[in-house]
Amino acid sequence: MILLGMIIVGAIFLVVGWAVTTEMLQHRAWRRRVASGDTDIIAALIEEALGTWRRARPPKGIHPGTWAGIQSAQLVAVEPDSATLTASAEGEFRTEGGQRVQVISPLDDAIAIAAKLLDMMLYDVPNLRLGTVRVDVYTTFASPDGTLTQQPILTVTADRAVAEDLAWDALTPAEILGRFEAHYVRDPAGRAIPIQLPPVTGVPPRPAAGAAAEAAPRAEHPTE
Repeated sequence: MILLGMIIVGAIFLVVGWAVTTEMLQHRAWRRRVASGDTDIIAALIEEALGTWRRARPPKGIHPGTWAGIQSAQLVAVEPDSATLTASAEGEFRTEGGQRVQVISPLDDAIAIAAKLLDMMLYDVPNLRLGTVRVDVYTTFASPDGTLTQQPILTVTADRAVAEDLAWDALTPAEILGRFEAHYVRDPAGRAIPIQLPPVTGVPPRPAAGAAAEAAPRAEHPTE
């Protein structure tokens, strides 16, 4: 019985060791592809992170509205060392004294979403350390005929060299954006005004089918 137990324990260690080694080799292969400027793998890593965030509950300390905006984020373009994402912000209303009143404006919501999304994109995407990240935030406007459209109200581009020196937890979202190339406009009443976005650089992410086809060989040959 003792011998059988030792054999079982040894087999478990072998299986666990093989799984850990395989995963380490796979992550190493991904990092090599990122370092080579492979935009397909860069997009795949970002899409995987976005998918994880969409399925997650709001982390402690993050406003649910801010988290909802982060979950709305979409990757629109990648380059070897940068990425551009879009997100949506709608503000927050609350019933007070029998009336629905706005307690967080779409622009204030957008500022909080952009600051947190930059933080997560720079530091929370496994196997990826982008040099720059751009976030464009949209909100809903009603045209005179009642048609609803989404238009951009904020754009910000963060540089890692600047980000590394920031005390992220000690700054407000507006202060964080103030350290980067951010642009947004308020009207005299403090409401967001649609802005003109600069051209998006890079290539769009591959369709899901193409990304899946690319991932299969990597899973079979992680050391390549």
